[in-house]
Amino acid sequence: MQQQEQASALRRKLFTLFSEETRDKGFPKYFNYFIMTLILVNVVTMILETVKSVYEPYHAYFHAFELFVIAVFTCEYIMRILTADLAFPCGNRLKSILKYMFSFYGLIDLLAILPFYLPFTKLDLRIVRTLRLLRFLRLFKITRYNNSMELIKSVMSEKRSELGVTCFVIIIVMIIASFLMFYAENAAQPDNFPNVLTCIWWSIVTLTTVGYGDVFPVTGIGRLIGGVIAFLGIGLVALPTGIISAGFLEKLNSNNKDNEKTQKPENKEDTQHHCDKKYCPYCGHKLDE
Repeated sequence: MQQQEQASALRRKLFTLFSEETRDKGFPKYFNYFIMTLILVNVVTMILETVKSVYEPYHAYFHAFELFVIAVFTCEYIMRILTADLAFPCGNRLKSILKYMFSFYGLIDLLAILPFYLPFTKLDLRIVRTLRLLRFLRLFKITRYNNSMELIKSVMSEKRSELGVTCFVIIIVMIIASFLMFYAENAAQPDNFPNVLTCIWWSIVTLTTVGYGDVFPVTGIGRLIGGVIAFLGIGLVALPTGIISAGFLEKLNSNNKDNEKTQKPENKEDTQHHCDKKYCPYCGHKLDE
C-alpha cells in the first residue's frame, strides 16, 4: 500500500512537468524550454546533415546528438504514458493511456522516436519532431498596452503575439516543405535541390507566391507538393496583413468610443446640475430662458 502511494506521488510530481497549471512555473517551465530548445537544435542538425561538407567530417557528433535526443524524447514519452490518467481522466488507466497515445500530440510524440526503433523502415520521420513545437505556442502570450503611443506602434505591440504565432507557423511549414521537396526532387535534380538549405529558398519563393521560376519541381510528387505549398502560401502569407488590418480597425473603434464617452455626462447628477444652471449638458452653451 505504501509503495502504491509513493508511486502515485511520483506520478503526480512527473505530471507537474506537463500540467497546464504548473508547467509555466519553476522547474517545469525550464523543462519545457529545454525540450523546445532541443527540438530546435535537432531541426538545425537535420538541415546540416543534408550538407555533405558539414556532415561527413562530423558525422560521429551528429550520431551522438541523435542518440541523446532519442533518449530524452523516449523518457518524456514514457513519463507522459505514466501520467496519462492524470492528463486524460477516464476512470480507467488503460483507456487514459490509449486516449493519449491516439491523440494528435501523442501520435506526434510517437512518430518523433519511432524511426530510431524501426531501423528497417526507410521513412525519415524525424521532421515530425518539428510539429512538437506546436505544444509551445502557449508560450506566446497576448500583451496589450493602454498608453498614448502612436497608432502603428500601438497596433504592432498589441498584435505582436498573434504575429509571432503566425510567423512561427509559416516557418514550420517552410521547413517541412523544404524537407519534402528535398526528398522528392534530390534524385531527379541534384543541382537544383542539393540540400535542405537550398530547398528553403524554393519554399520561401513558393510560399510568398513570388515564383521566380529559377527552381521548380519536375517529378510528379514534387509538383503535387509544390501545388499544395503554393495554395497554403496564399492564405498563410496573407495572415499577418489581416491581423494588422484588424488591429487598426479595433484601435480606431476603441478610440472613437473613448471620444464619445468623454463628450457625454458621466452620470445623472451631472446632467441635472447642468440643467439646473440652464446649460446644455453636451456642448456647455447657455440655454435660452
